[in-house]
Amino acid sequence: MSKSFKLLLVFVCVISLAFTIPSEKEVYTSVSKKEAIQKGKITIPENVKAIIDNKCMGCHKPDSRNKKAKEKLQWEKVPKMNKEEQANFIAEMFEVLEAGKMPPKKALERRPQMKLNLEEERVLLMWVAAEEQRLKAK
Repeated sequence: MSKSFKLLLVFVCVISLAFTIPSEKEVYTSVSKKEAIQKGKITIPENVKAIIDNKCMGCHKPDSRNKKAKEKLQWEKVPKMNKEEQANFIAEMFEVLEAGKMPPKKALERRPQMKLNLEEERVLLMWVAAEEQRLKAK
């Protein structure tokens, strides 16, 4: 993904949220923002966690039957990633969300309810953009 596209994406997300910016409490429910920055770890706010639980965890969890998905990403490991792993994860998330790669078409044929709607995509993109900014601030 080009740098200019990422900047445009972040700009669009920020503008779209101008009137719906959640409170700090809503964004960082499990870990405070200050604590997350100090620890240098990815945090998953409740609104993002809800999407992940509903749309991603079926395949991307340790006890998944989908071996390929389980090997590619396990959401439970995300908060424990080091800085390099975080940067790779964020880049991959931008790519996956931009291209509409997840959930894969084959999975959607069996379970169409797993498709991300526009609001879910927006929430995930905002979260990824915020995490990218946090990484760059360090």
